[in-house]
Amino acid sequence: MTDEKKVVRLNERRGESAMVRPVEKIDEILTRDDAESYIKTMNPHGLYRLIQEAGFDQGMDLIPYASPEQIQIFVDLDCWKRDVIETDRVAAWLAVLVADADDAHFHRAVRDLDPEVMALFFKKSFVAVELVEDGEIPAGMPSNTELSPDNAYALVYPEEQDIAALLRALLQRIYDLDMGLAWTLLEAVRWELASEMEETAYRFRTSRLEELGFVERTEALEVYALVQPVKLRERWESGEWEAKVAAVIPDDLQVPAVVRASTGEDLFFFEVLETVEDGEAAEALLSELAVLSNRTMLADGIEPGELESGQEVVRRTTGFLSLGLEFLSRGEEDRAREALSTVALKTLFQVGHSIAQNLRQKSRHIEDRPTLSLVEGVPFSLLSPDEAALFEGLQDLRPSYARDRYEFEVFNRQKQVDDAAVRIGMVAFKQLWLFGVQQKTVEELAPLVYEGSLKNEPDRVSFDVFFATAVATLLVAGKAELRGLTVEELGELPAKLRERSWEEDMLGAFEPVIGPILVAMPAATARLATRWLEETLERLVDELAAVEAVEEVEPLLDLVLVENA
Repeated sequence: MTDEKKVVRLNERRGESAMVRPVEKIDEILTRDDAESYIKTMNPHGLYRLIQEAGFDQGMDLIPYASPEQIQIFVDLDCWKRDVIETDRVAAWLAVLVADADDAHFHRAVRDLDPEVMALFFKKSFVAVELVEDGEIPAGMPSNTELSPDNAYALVYPEEQDIAALLRALLQRIYDLDMGLAWTLLEAVRWELASEMEETAYRFRTSRLEELGFVERTEALEVYALVQPVKLRERWESGEWEAKVAAVIPDDLQVPAVVRASTGEDLFFFEVLETVEDGEAAEALLSELAVLSNRTMLADGIEPGELESGQEVVRRTTGFLSLGLEFLSRGEEDRAREALSTVALKTLFQVGHSIAQNLRQKSRHIEDRPTLSLVEGVPFSLLSPDEAALFEGLQDLRPSYARDRYEFEVFNRQKQVDDAAVRIGMVAFKQLWLFGVQQKTVEELAPLVYEGSLKNEPDRVSFDVFFATAVATLLVAGKAELRGLTVEELGELPAKLRERSWEEDMLGAFEPVIGPILVAMPAATARLATRWLEETLERLVDELAAVEAVEEVEPLLDLVLVENA
């Protein structure tokens, strides 16, 4: 089954069409005979997402018909930056209501919206002063001061014309419909503390969002708690696992579009989900995934109203989830379906995340033992570009996988973990060879690369270059050494490589290089030593064997150490 068909089938299980564009959906709603009443029955979170997916300019036609409860959710999701309300975002929603909502809709919206939000919007936008004498603006007030509609207050409007015009229109309409509400708001502007109103408004907002599946960031961070993947799998396989507690899915929760879009990706979780025949069970798993995604996005500092911008977080969430599911089930589809029915998605996500974190810990341990760099400010100068990319990805707070220097991916498959583990092990082996077998120290190597004896720039001297130099000096001088090759030796090297004298007994031919490794390190490292030698010879042959005469050393500086004659 193709990915496209999987997406359609999964969406059909939810009674949705994967092909309906947000703008078309809005047009369909607005052409209904009962559009006004229908809009008020829509899930507020889903209605907000529809407006955002279509774009505010396209979705704003729905706003004048929204209920006060829906508009409150719009403000909750879109108008806060952590615990600070953003008045420019509030202004965008109020501007649509002022311009397009009829009196009844407008009055209900501004009356039922959290009073602290409305008062904060005014207080952060202008200054209100009660007049001693009706109809006269006190002397000394700014030129942009105007009287309130009832001549009871002097109002200092902002210099920005657009927001000033909105404030005038908003206040005039409130006065026309509910003078008591207008007075209440202006008195709040005069006397209430903005910090206290903001704290109260934020508390109410948090309570409402928790009902929609969102939680405080400190609670959301618990989703990243580390577990012990192997022990957890052993418990599950032994049957000691407690029955899965049904996830608490809010009634108003809808699966975000960014999660729906992930259903077409080549991920083990979705491959298994596609085989779940029970439509209700599949729906429940998608909803559970939506809750999990909400938690991870909040934990990563993405505000609830910005969830569609958190695509990378959702990809990472589904990636860790898929990795955890594959690890727990050992990649077997039947066992994976069983795991989905018995293990919470949060736990599967934690397994995948913990596996990636284990790789991160191993890479950091190697970095500190003793070093992966000889260049200050360049953390991985001794690594090849592909190795450096892997370690850079693993250093992230949420580790990522680098196939090579060009391709960074979210961890989502066991084969990525296996590849990363092998490559980390190879770097550790190279590090032990240089600093253990060769008994070099940073203090000894630093002068070699910095004091001008080499043509190689310090950031071009890597483990591979040191090892290739040992191989090359053995070929041209009969002794494996870590020093710059002379121009004469470089001239001899291509012919030595063409001879391929090592083909019948590679380990014997390079015993001066390999022998000390086998003596100083465990027998299991023989495989790594052989692999490194094979890769080094292949690289030297590819680059130099066909060269008749070495006329330019610059291309060789990433291969071997070159003496600065």
